[in-house]
Amino acid sequence: MTCTTCFPLPLECGQTLEASLAWRRIGSGPAKVLLIHALTGGVFPDGPKGWWGPLFAGDAPLAEDRATVWAPNLPGSCYGSTGPRKGEPFPDLTPRDMAEALAVWIEAEDLRFDAAVGGSLGGMVALELALRLPDRIGALGVIGTGGRSDAWILGQNHVQRRILEDASIPDEAAIALARHAAMLTFRTSESLNGRFAEGGIQGWLDHHGRALAERFTRESYLALLKAWDAHDLGRGRGGLTKALGGLKAPLHLLGMDSDQLFVPALIRELAEAARAAGAPVRLDWLHTPHGHDAFLMEWGQVAAWLDRLLAEVAP
Repeated sequence: MTCTTCFPLPLECGQTLEASLAWRRIGSGPAKVLLIHALTGGVFPDGPKGWWGPLFAGDAPLAEDRATVWAPNLPGSCYGSTGPRKGEPFPDLTPRDMAEALAVWIEAEDLRFDAAVGGSLGGMVALELALRLPDRIGALGVIGTGGRSDAWILGQNHVQRRILEDASIPDEAAIALARHAAMLTFRTSESLNGRFAEGGIQGWLDHHGRALAERFTRESYLALLKAWDAHDLGRGRGGLTKALGGLKAPLHLLGMDSDQLFVPALIRELAEAARAAGAPVRLDWLHTPHGHDAFLMEWGQVAAWLDRLLAEVAP
């Protein structure tokens, strides 16, 4: 089912957003899982075209008889929750704002989860949410996300933002061009050279650009990139280690050893800060040539990691 919850949302920028949050509940299994999407995901992670579809199939960790999954759409997106509209002003959101929106919904529905899991942007929001609602999350699974966005990430996102902010470029072309730049950061030279040794990468980039332009909006793309830029778990909390002192849920980190965005050093920084704060933390690596997007590709490794996580906390 798909539901919508409406509420006023105070934002870090000082404004209040009249927000709606779209969400789905999938399955009826004993493990209760909150699944938070990455940059352009939404409330449909399951099914053959879902962004995490293989993990819902058969005896996979999120199969309907093994787990009950709540999948919300983050504010700022264009899949049912409140987001920007063309030609209308929209406030800048942060991962902390998005976590606050999820917290309002969770408290209103009186939900508690065995695990909250998020990848990339979803991991940023999951970290913030675990600090906001420490008693409602049993374990925290964070994939391809560090404790902050560094200068390298900000620079990569800046290229995409400048394309999207250029009013002389039509919407579909701007989305496609920004996606071209993103896809090169989501993968690695090894991955792309292995697949396109005899050419064809231009067509692959064009395909992904068109596909996103057909299903996403320019305004949401820009809003979510701005939120990614604002990720800093230690901001206003005395730094990363002090911030993680408020974490009660065991932290399960999954880094990609070839990630070109949240590079391994950023993942280790988060793990070391959690250990220094006395928080329970486990760091695992997804061994892959495919870079940041590997958590949407390496299903066997991701399933094994998620199985271990749920085995520790789920009934």
